[in-house]
Amino acid sequence: MQRGLMTKSFLASAAIALMLALAGCANTVKYDESIAGGTTRTQTDDGTISNAVNSMLEAMLADSQVQAATRSARPMLAVFGLINFTYDPVDLAAVNSQLMNTLSETNHFRFADQAAMTAASEQWKDNLYQLFEQPASGQQLAQAVDADYLLVGEISNLIRTEPKTKKVFYRVGLKLLDANSGEFLWQGKRELLKSEKDIIYGI
Repeated sequence: MQRGLMTKSFLASAAIALMLALAGCANTVKYDESIAGGTTRTQTDDGTISNAVNSMLEAMLADSQVQAATRSARPMLAVFGLINFTYDPVDLAAVNSQLMNTLSETNHFRFADQAAMTAASEQWKDNLYQLFEQPASGQQLAQAVDADYLLVGEISNLIRTEPKTKKVFYRVGLKLLDANSGEFLWQGKRELLKSEKDIIYGI
């Protein structure tokens, strides 16, 4: 049984990597490691992001509505994983692989066929933001693979300007969509400080 779960987890992780390749085709990624003068960069790496994702998964599984949905049955879950809306070289394959492993270990869900998931995801490769933000799009994807729920997430940049400082955060979010109602059953987000810079003369 354990070997079977490991095999399913590996196949699911591989399929997620293929879906992320579709996302890569739709975005131009710039790799710029330079830091502006006066900027303090914090240590926010892939491990920090994975920890935030695991924290959200714990919160999701503890949610009363999610517990009710998984109490007497193991519903079918389509896992799209996190989408990178930044220009930063985040290792999404590693982050999403950890997400999938964590979900597999809970034994609360069955998982949609990943080959079908990869094929069905093709039509959103140029509209990933729509897939994350619009429930109707997520519902369409979930129904295409006969899933009861869809789990999709994001990594985006969030800028907050205060009177004397400018702070840039990673916003890491997850959403669980109910394919039947077409509504988000659960949503969670975390903010991770990337950098902080003093503002001079309001710039």
